[in-house]
Amino acid sequence: MDIAESWSDRQEGLARKLLTSSVNTPEDHLHMNKPVRFLSCLLLLVATVGYSEVPMESHERIRHVAERHAIEVGSEHAPAGAKIRAESSRLDPRLRLAPCATEPETFTPPGQRPGAHVNVGVRCPSAPAWSLYVPVRLEISASVVVLAGPAARGEVLRPEQLRVERRDVARLGGDWLSDTDQAEGMVLRRLLQPGSVLTQAVLQRPNIVRRGDRVRIEAGGSAFAVHSEGEALSDAAAGDRVRVRNLHSRTVVEGVVAPSGVVRTGS
Repeated sequence: MDIAESWSDRQEGLARKLLTSSVNTPEDHLHMNKPVRFLSCLLLLVATVGYSEVPMESHERIRHVAERHAIEVGSEHAPAGAKIRAESSRLDPRLRLAPCATEPETFTPPGQRPGAHVNVGVRCPSAPAWSLYVPVRLEISASVVVLAGPAARGEVLRPEQLRVERRDVARLGGDWLSDTDQAEGMVLRRLLQPGSVLTQAVLQRPNIVRRGDRVRIEAGGSAFAVHSEGEALSDAAAGDRVRVRNLHSRTVVEGVVAPSGVVRTGS
């Protein structure tokens, strides 16, 4: 509590004491000595005016620096061309902070992850030092890929099933797509409604090798390679590791599926 507030409280307490010391009932109030009543009211008025005139840090300046900080941090994670907007919560009107001689500093609380709702630390670096956290709602509008029409689980996505819309990506995870080429030819892991944002989590590469398929096994490096025939023991997409049984030696080896469908086992 600052000195001005303590003085105001003392003045108000004195006035109330004068009022209550001579007034016990409504009838007593009617017969109160007029000078006493006048003095009591005057003290209450002085206390109120004095308290309201005590300099205090602007809530608007605190909110402004907090919003600016949130936008700066949000821009570090936003894609090119994104529009960023921040709106801080209104501060409690009862919050009275001494004026900061310099512009308040801002900081990100330790361990805070990017998102739509963040807290921004605001502090006065000089005397009288104070610090508080300001809740800020962050909006990052950016182009994302959405499902344009119905698509079933396991369906390979076609260009006409995709479109780009602007959405608030601060509310999404970090694996959303920004180009339809990233989703074309991919397979949905689960059923989605039209308008749903496509993310890496809901897509997978199509399998080009099926369990039981005859595949070509390539062993060795670029300078020297040995080829043989094998049987795939599981489904796999390009880039996946898959186990295959060599049809000649009957041994089981593991390799990586190439886009061509060849299983490369290395050297």
